[in-house]
Amino acid sequence: MGKTNQYTRITGYPHIVMKIAIECKPYPHETLSSWLIRNSFANGTDSKSFALSIFKQDSTWYRDLDRFIPKELKNKLSKVVSLSQDEITSLTLEPLIDELALYPKHNPYKKWYFVLPMGLKGFVRTSGAYFCPDCLKNTKTAYLKQEWKLAWNIACSIHKKLLILRCQKCNSIFSPHKLSYLQAHIYLCSSCGYDLRESKTENADEEVLLFQDTLNQIAFSNAPMSFPFVIQGKKDLFSTLHILLAFFSKVSKYNYHASLLNSLAIPSYTVMSKNNATFNRKTTRDREYLLLICSKLFQFSIHEIIILLKEHKISKQRFLFTYKSLSPSIESIVQELSDSPMLGKKKKRISNATRAITPKTPSQVDALFKEIERFL
Repeated sequence: MGKTNQYTRITGYPHIVMKIAIECKPYPHETLSSWLIRNSFANGTDSKSFALSIFKQDSTWYRDLDRFIPKELKNKLSKVVSLSQDEITSLTLEPLIDELALYPKHNPYKKWYFVLPMGLKGFVRTSGAYFCPDCLKNTKTAYLKQEWKLAWNIACSIHKKLLILRCQKCNSIFSPHKLSYLQAHIYLCSSCGYDLRESKTENADEEVLLFQDTLNQIAFSNAPMSFPFVIQGKKDLFSTLHILLAFFSKVSKYNYHASLLNSLAIPSYTVMSKNNATFNRKTTRDREYLLLICSKLFQFSIHEIIILLKEHKISKQRFLFTYKSLSPSIESIVQELSDSPMLGKKKKRISNATRAITPKTPSQVDALFKEIERFL
């Protein structure tokens, strides 16, 4: 006879897992955290208490549930909601990462360089909770979208305005999971209660908007690729984009190859992100600028890009210095570039042991004596 749990021993009845009383229907491309927050409000509680009642652990909201939900937590959640485990997974970015990342089998925690990070790294506070004020204002029930978690989305594709990270009243990072049941609206600031729907934001660059929407259609809707630059499929596309973003981040920060940016009609701009921040940790404006550069390059063929890079004396080593693992498209370009002009041409340093010692000339002696005469 199997073991009985404490509930069975006390009551004589087997333990029954209860479904949540009120369950919200997920919206298209809604994040898992957004869905959990809405369900907690619908059931008259806060997100932390709601998660604790399901997952039996206090650390749930320290995870990035929108990127990946572990199997044990998924099992617990599926027992109290009507969604299947596959449907729960579809609320995260896990299926997208498996499809687009280069090495999904060696990536159990679904880390990806395009996912906006959560939490604290060093002294830099970052978060993936970006939002569009107009989306929170114009929807019947406000919710957070998966697109807002991806670093190439710098603006709302509907309202064409830059996404926001912080409350414009108290400067706190948007953290809807910290709202209490007395603030049961996802559009409120958890620190000061400010209505984030009233936030002011700026229009995004139209060329970047078109580029980001094209990337979203390829990622989410399996739209055909129209980039002559990319020689293989989706994995090649996003890996190539990542390498170019890293390369031009260094170009902009250290003013390497400024002539190349001028030839692309890119306005002068200094990437302000500190601590060598990766693309997904940069500010919205920094990411917008780097995406503008890539949006222009992705209109070229590989042959045209090779010619362009050669004209501006960009070497193979410059790409290899930026990123060690190359995508198929970048690999085909790098093979056509020349080695660094400094490679193999450094003069050998002559050691003092092999340098010939010769006496100084009278004029050199006089000059040295004049230098030390004032100290005598």
